[in-house]
Amino acid sequence: MMKRPFFLCFILLLQIPMFGFAQTQSDFYALYVQAAKDTLSSPFFHGRGYLKDGQKLSAYHIATEFVKIGLKNFNPTPSYYQSFEMPVNIFTQHPTLAFDQDFLTCGIDYLPHPSCPSLQGNYSLLWIDSSHFQDPKKFKSISKKDLRSTFLVMNIPKTVPKGLKEVVDNFRTNPFNAAGFIELEDQLIWGVSTQASQHGILQVKRGKINPEHKELRISITAVHMPNFPNANVLGYIPGKSVKDTFILVTSHYDHLGKIGPHIAFPGANDNASGVATMLGLAHYFSQPEHQPDYSMAFIAFSGEEAGLLGSIHYIRNPIVPFPKTRFVLNLDIMGSEDALTMVNATEQSNAFNLLDSLNKTIGAVAKVKPRGQAANSDHYYFAQLGIPAVFLYTEGSVKGYHSVFDTADKTPMAKAGEIHTLLVQFLNALQSPTWKVQRKVN
Repeated sequence: MMKRPFFLCFILLLQIPMFGFAQTQSDFYALYVQAAKDTLSSPFFHGRGYLKDGQKLSAYHIATEFVKIGLKNFNPTPSYYQSFEMPVNIFTQHPTLAFDQDFLTCGIDYLPHPSCPSLQGNYSLLWIDSSHFQDPKKFKSISKKDLRSTFLVMNIPKTVPKGLKEVVDNFRTNPFNAAGFIELEDQLIWGVSTQASQHGILQVKRGKINPEHKELRISITAVHMPNFPNANVLGYIPGKSVKDTFILVTSHYDHLGKIGPHIAFPGANDNASGVATMLGLAHYFSQPEHQPDYSMAFIAFSGEEAGLLGSIHYIRNPIVPFPKTRFVLNLDIMGSEDALTMVNATEQSNAFNLLDSLNKTIGAVAKVKPRGQAANSDHYYFAQLGIPAVFLYTEGSVKGYHSVFDTADKTPMAKAGEIHTLLVQFLNALQSPTWKVQRKVN
């Protein structure tokens, strides 16, 4: 018993030089950001989702970090939280699935679709391919069957002619009341659903089932929660010169959570990496010697994976008035190392040219790439309202998007320090009196 405290102290002593001997600011923030990413994607936070209090624990952790960093909270919000409710479909028990006697592993071989309802029992299988939609006799044969105890295996290519796609999409609405559908996938990608389907939907990796299989045996427990309590987390640093106008640095902290107690989606790249990068910037600008000229708010949104619900709630209940929002920098998927892509660069060309020019001087990443507007992260509704807003994400070797493989060890954030330095210079330049804000007038 006496050896344990000594061992812990020894480990702590080993960790001190990592920070104490960091030779540059970039080195310090590389370690800071990587540690924040490792923490947020650890098992303690249960995938930052809607099972086992993953979202609640994550929000509390980020709010605590805001307090440690020294961020202030907004007067309209008595805490660091901006609360809202959302519907969500969750899977409370560990699922089991077998084709005949072949049991599959959840997360590796198959996934219940995020909207899948509870399923218990044995079901027959019927394979459906493109010919069923091209041959009227085959299609008619389906309509004559009683499919209430049958799962339809959709052996359909990803790319089909437009006319055929419309027919297949309509078929997936289940006009013949099948028990469910099995979608064959080359890669399993999960999500979050705010709705529960009326029929079963399963995603099965191609090759794990074949036409010789006759029976599906399955047990899935799903619960639809119409009013799940959620919250954005907000804090700010007052500006030295312009206190009533803000630059917003945003990043979503929610991820996919868990399927039952054992199947976790850590979300290291998406988006522990983005929140960690945001925390690094908050830490930097909170230092008295780095206090920004304009006020700077840091917002960790939730509900992004379910359809940008946290940022929609903020847009409907803004803490910073829109005319006083100078710029929005949204960070999502910051774990790779080769390139930075700016979404909405076409409308915010000044911002893109600035970031590109700074990167060419610093050499943080090999390339900064422009991309047009897209509704793919929390910047979107700000931009739709004419507020200058961009979304930055990285590209490179890190894989595992929306899967159980998006883990901390596979997301090293090798350029965390360099990207931090680049973003610091970018945010400083946005505060220059010569910076031309491109505000869209609706």
